[in-house]
Amino acid sequence: MFRTKVIPRISPYKINLNNSILAFGSCFVENIGQKLVDNKFDIHINPFGTLFNPLSIFKLVNKSALNEGIGATGIVESQGVFHHYDLHSDLSKLHKEELLENTNYRLQQIGAKLPETSIIIYTFGTSIVYELKESGEIVANCHKIPTSKFNRRLLEIEEIVHGFKVNYDLVKSINKNIRFILTVSPVRHQKESFEQNNVSKSILRIACEKMVKIHDEVEYFPAFEIMMDELRDYRFYTKDMLHPNSVATDYIWQKFQDVYFDDHQKQFILKWDKVRKAIAHKPFNRGNVQHQLFIQKTIALLKEFQNEIDIAIELKILESQLI
Repeated sequence: MFRTKVIPRISPYKINLNNSILAFGSCFVENIGQKLVDNKFDIHINPFGTLFNPLSIFKLVNKSALNEGIGATGIVESQGVFHHYDLHSDLSKLHKEELLENTNYRLQQIGAKLPETSIIIYTFGTSIVYELKESGEIVANCHKIPTSKFNRRLLEIEEIVHGFKVNYDLVKSINKNIRFILTVSPVRHQKESFEQNNVSKSILRIACEKMVKIHDEVEYFPAFEIMMDELRDYRFYTKDMLHPNSVATDYIWQKFQDVYFDDHQKQFILKWDKVRKAIAHKPFNRGNVQHQLFIQKTIALLKEFQNEIDIAIELKILESQLI
């Protein structure tokens, strides 16, 4: 065998369709999160947009837990668009009031979900942060504001560990049964230089190791190690040579299943995948007799899942194709 193989520890805590999941962090969490969405898991992915550094993630989750909103402090206007330093630009709006209203609604929504959430997934992308010179506040996003307004620095390991402790204690006070899965994003940050990227990832990895050892019901999933040590070939990257491609994401997803899904859940995903592919099929001639029979057969297969999951959307799509 001409490659090394990462063998993650199988978790004693399994994830199933009855679990409610919240996922926050870098764009990598969106890749795995979307796999969970596709397979009918109850999951909210990055309600505040893509967030890269741990302290910015903890800050917003803490605000949700405390039922705190954001105010006008932190809002900045650039080229007619209003942004907030704690949020990704995906949430930016043309009007300040709309930005505040939308963000505070999301904070309330996540706060309401926390008591019933089974699992929080955190994917950390970088320990390099930017602080506003005038306040010392760490921002989640600089929103292309001139760099002269910021100080750049590396987070300390103990700073991250302490930030998580505050977050962990607060969330656990609301929901004692909640579990945490920590990951380090394998996406490399070329903008900061590869040397600094490696330092940054090292800090995150050591911080995760400490957090897992200190706290109960906190686990680490080695997405970073799988990508760096097992899939260390550029054929597993997108054209920018920085992000894992679909082949790599599928492979890491399979490893995630091995760690967190039991045999019943794996079988469900295999069966559901066949139905999903059938629903996605685009016919050349919708009125063709063979296609109509195909739709009827797919509807029958879909209805076999109606006692396990909500199939209303999929059923509507298929029934709309019947003639």
